[in-house]
Amino acid sequence: MTRDQLRDVSITSADEFESILAEVVEKAIEADVDVRGAWEFRTRGSTHDWEVEIIELAKHLDNEDECE
Repeated sequence: MTRDQLRDVSITSADEFESILAEVVEKAIEADVDVRGAWEFRTRGSTHDWEVEIIELAKHLDNEDECE
């Protein structure tokens, strides 16, 4: 994968960012990549470096409310 794959994608809001992030995570999971944990990113051309942490959450089941 190259860094330029998102060149034609416009991300101008938190919703758009979340949508792209969700797509990336889902594609990685489908490819059997373990996405859980901390990921460090050193950016090129920017003064910012980042760490992203992905934590798997328990699914909320609709029938849980009925059990209480």
